[in-house]
Amino acid sequence: MKSHDLDLGLLRERPIGQDLDAMLVVEERLGVLLAAERAAGLVGPQGIRLDALAGLEWIGFPRSGSPAWYDELTATLRSHGIAVGPTPPDGQTLIAEVKLAAVSAGRAFTLAPPDWSQSLPDTVTWLPLVGHPLVRRTWAVWDADSHRRDLGHLLAALDFRGPN
Repeated sequence: MKSHDLDLGLLRERPIGQDLDAMLVVEERLGVLLAAERAAGLVGPQGIRLDALAGLEWIGFPRSGSPAWYDELTATLRSHGIAVGPTPPDGQTLIAEVKLAAVSAGRAFTLAPPDWSQSLPDTVTWLPLVGHPLVRRTWAVWDADSHRRDLGHLLAALDFRGPN
């Protein structure tokens, strides 16, 4: 965005510095997708504890897509006893079907918001995380020197959705 090629961007991390302005537009409390059979033995009345996933493989994303969010996320996973193994190579993301197949096998989990758009097979279930330790944020970011009214109207129309 620093080259002034974009009017507005949606980012997972708030940029640092004075040349860009930012507004938080979405916060999503992430839960986990887990094999239904494995979940039955781990879930409590309020969901699943993050540390209960220790020993399972996290199906993640490349760090290059959002370094600050990746670092925050993996630090939280590690602090709950979850080893963060290899992730897809830079520039590659796993399609939902591949993630769901890995999760269905019962040796892995992935993270997802409660309103994840993919339909889940019967072998996979979504569960909230107890205490909501993982919150994914999306920021609207624009040039701090912008005086565009249409951009101002768009930003005013963005309806901030707090944690779901």
